[in-house]
Amino acid sequence: MKKNLIFFLILTLNILTIKGVSAQDKKEDFFSDPTWNILIPSTLSPDGEWAVISKHNNNNPLVNNTYFINTRTKEKKDLTHFSDFYKSLLANGLVVGNIKTDLVIFSLSQNDSLIVTDVKKFDTSKDLNLLFYINNKNELLITKLNKTLSKNKVELSLNDIDKYYLSPDSNKIVALSKQNELIHIDLKKFTFTKILKTDSDISDFKWNTNQDGIIVRSNKKLNIVDLTSYKIKQIEIKESKVIENFRLSFFFNNDLYFSYQYNSDEIIPESDYLDIWQANSKSLVTSNSKIKYKKIYKAFVYHKDKLIELERDIDKEYLNIGIPGYLLSYNNFKDIDFKSYFPPIEYSLYDIEKKKNILVLSSVDQKPFYPSKDGKHLLYPANYTKNKWEILDIVSKEKRSFNIDISNTKRITPTWSNDSKKVLYASNGNLYTYTINNKKIKKLTDFNLKEDDVIDKIVGDENKSSFAKYLDTNKPFYFTTLQDKKSTLYVYNKQKLESVYSTNKLLSLSKTANRTFSSDLKTILFTEEEYNHPPTILSIQNNKTTTIIKSDINKDLYKWRKRVDFTFEDKFNKKLHGYLFYPKNYNPQKKYPMVVQIYDLRLNVPYNEFSIPVHVASTSGFNTSLLSENEYFVLRAQTYVTEEGPGLSAVDCVTSAVNKALEIEPSIDIDNLGLIGHSFGGYKTSAISVLSDMFKASVAGAGAHDLIGGLMFRYSNYRRMPDWFMAEGAQSNLKVKFSEDPEKYYNNSPLLNAYKTQTAMLLFTGSQDENIYWQNTQKMFMALKREQKPVIALFYKNIDHGISSINPIENHDLSVRVLDWFDYHLKKKKEIKWIKDGLDYNKYSLSPD
Repeated sequence: MKKNLIFFLILTLNILTIKGVSAQDKKEDFFSDPTWNILIPSTLSPDGEWAVISKHNNNNPLVNNTYFINTRTKEKKDLTHFSDFYKSLLANGLVVGNIKTDLVIFSLSQNDSLIVTDVKKFDTSKDLNLLFYINNKNELLITKLNKTLSKNKVELSLNDIDKYYLSPDSNKIVALSKQNELIHIDLKKFTFTKILKTDSDISDFKWNTNQDGIIVRSNKKLNIVDLTSYKIKQIEIKESKVIENFRLSFFFNNDLYFSYQYNSDEIIPESDYLDIWQANSKSLVTSNSKIKYKKIYKAFVYHKDKLIELERDIDKEYLNIGIPGYLLSYNNFKDIDFKSYFPPIEYSLYDIEKKKNILVLSSVDQKPFYPSKDGKHLLYPANYTKNKWEILDIVSKEKRSFNIDISNTKRITPTWSNDSKKVLYASNGNLYTYTINNKKIKKLTDFNLKEDDVIDKIVGDENKSSFAKYLDTNKPFYFTTLQDKKSTLYVYNKQKLESVYSTNKLLSLSKTANRTFSSDLKTILFTEEEYNHPPTILSIQNNKTTTIIKSDINKDLYKWRKRVDFTFEDKFNKKLHGYLFYPKNYNPQKKYPMVVQIYDLRLNVPYNEFSIPVHVASTSGFNTSLLSENEYFVLRAQTYVTEEGPGLSAVDCVTSAVNKALEIEPSIDIDNLGLIGHSFGGYKTSAISVLSDMFKASVAGAGAHDLIGGLMFRYSNYRRMPDWFMAEGAQSNLKVKFSEDPEKYYNNSPLLNAYKTQTAMLLFTGSQDENIYWQNTQKMFMALKREQKPVIALFYKNIDHGISSINPIENHDLSVRVLDWFDYHLKKKKEIKWIKDGLDYNKYSLSPD
């Protein structure tokens, strides 16, 4: 049924706009101006014609705008209540998604739409311009889409279909009927072939690497189907027991690896009433107190119609890397000592035919092994620190290596070229290629990046498999650099590097998992912003830069913003950075309170991102612009951990930062300083609050206040392991066990030094927080209450380690209370009832049941 949706959308948006404006009039909202928003590029059509931009508004975190903008004409369509379309934005202005329960096909170029009702599931193929969907009558319909919607054609309809399986490239499909018949559909001829009928429900379904075959597990039978010849090979699992943890994967040549386990008949007698943790326990997992059996572990490779069983037990596991004839063998538990979240694991190359390890590769974490697309080489880090990488020639077993210095690179992992001839990698602020045949390293860029400059994120034509991603280096790829406080967008194409766009503001190539570039890489979206410049979305089209959409925020709301960047040194002469944001209505003749925000060397929210002063933008209670709008100086300061420990070094860093800020700006009121931090910043905030008298008030969120009992000697149900690595290494980095230097732990423990504080402390956490266990906050509150120090603790019932924008009530509440806390203590606004009553030890209150 064809309908024009324009009137419906305009009416709906008008109603919501009225509601939104009304919501702004509520007293609890910070600002009534509805123009505060953030623009984010969400995705781009394959032909680069239509960009999707999300507009996150001030008035309601759940009601945001979605714009479809033509990159050439700048025509803009507001389709705010259109959803589930990100994988179905096609070429020629076609997009498929949902409005409420209806499926809607839009032709953006024709300004027309088509509604399809009663749809249970849908997908599209971008390459074939096809729409697949199952309706409530269990019909599978395959429609060829046309930008003139009247020319849409249903190419095939099948009845009595329960579900379908779409290949990863969305160009092949297999349907499952209500009678458990698998049906392969030819999407070129729109014919179908019944493949097989299973005798039970399907437990596993997987496409092979080339997407021309499938494997189906039903009951205890594995059916391997060649979708070209329709030949079926069957493997029967002969175990009589119920199998668990079944895993299967294909090799590049469509050989098959699978593994599983099952319970033996041997009962572990005490398992239903006793959980024994022994001194040599490698896997510390809490028991469910049910009867347990010793397990049998199995692994197989299916090669040339033969099933090869491999030796497998608790100490011997395999990783399929896709390369035929080989697996990686490893012991998951051998080197576990709980000194790190991801322990080093030694991987060896396992020859399937010889059934033995033939070569030790490296001890690394998180399985970072990447085969070349032709299966002839394997790329992997040679050590745990990943500053050296190796390339293994699978035939000769020769190893080649190159070193990486990642100090000036971000988010760039060594990557195979699509033709398997090269590896692209970043090191020491430049891009390089390693050529396999001649073993030569070529430097692609010639940047002279300094300590704080970076090269960031490569975007290009990527081909992803289940084993690795491959970059077509014969096509253009893009990346950004930050050099001498200048951001530049570069394109590398045809062996040449070209600067496309340069600015003193922050450039970002993508803030989403969706593709923001066209298939031919001639159109690409990127964002430009700064602390005093809202995000502008731009595009490159045939090497020309154009603006897609600018922010419509009233410029008077932010044009006054000012920031001073400076460096300071701690007592060890370590150079660190501070960013001082000025208050609204700044008058150099006045004094203003200042709030300092800390985390570590990496500020968890980039200092030069534009922020809006609303609660949906302050998920940890901190928001630069919210504080500066309320006439606070805001100092964001880098900190790091020295040999003295995380707490003492934080005191030194922050003291130096504040002193330097006071030199720069005499208008800062030294008697009214506040401090705020979350997570590791929350720990540091509480440590500084008890080890220093510099701050009158502080806000510490989700911090490890009990450094010894709440971190060093705690078992984490979140990580399913002891947390002592969090104290000895990780961010806290005390570098020693408690027994080796207990005084160091005492000196850096906020809990054990709580009695010293002169700072009014607001603590908060989520009652579901298992990352930094919520009882750290409870203990800190108890320590401060025992000494009758000024403290209030907030425990958010349904929140874990951080509040997100999907928690608007909690987000709003925390933002209000943080601002109240600083206003009460630093601005002497003493009539804030929840604080005034909550700090008075001469009165009493009852906690709610």
